[in-house]
Amino acid sequence: AAAVEKEILATVKVKKTSTTVKTGKKTTVQMSSKLDMDNVKKITYSTSKKTVATVNKNGKVTAKKTGTVTIKAKVTLKNGTTKTVNMKVTVKN
Repeated sequence: AAAVEKEILATVKVKKTSTTVKTGKKTTVQMSSKLDMDNVKKITYSTSKKTVATVNKNGKVTAKKTGTVTIKAKVTLKNGTTKTVNMKVTVKN
């Protein structure tokens, strides 16, 4: 079971580790296509700076003002294991 869990955790990745967005625009944190969502219980998103960009429960990021922020996606698997992955978002005018 541990080997299977390790394989699943290896697929817990974001499609892009960084992206650039214009102020006022939106982007979405996309998980790797290799991640089997059947193994996922939930994904919780958070932002390092709400003043620069916010993120909703679906991973939709809204750029507020210029700067750089880290959006974290905490993936909880059905067996209770968690892994947090990051996407760096640079907001430009």
